[in-house]
Amino acid sequence: MATNEQVKELVIARLDAMPSNYKLSIGSSGTFTIQQLIQSVKADDQVGKQVVAMQLNFIKALTSGKLIETLNKNG
Repeated sequence: MATNEQVKELVIARLDAMPSNYKLSIGSSGTFTIQQLIQSVKADDQVGKQVVAMQLNFIKALTSGKLIETLNKNG
């Protein structure tokens, strides 16, 4: 099982691979640049925890096949 630090490193690597001008809106928290999201993940603040949770949910959906299943239903 991955440690919290390993998960954060994975999420940061995924964020770092995104275009630098990419921005993400997170509910009522606001809109953030990639660098702001990376800092939030490193700081383990509320936004960072939301980003980690979103990334983990995406990875789980991808590896379980649920993402492809959903895309096929809607496509």
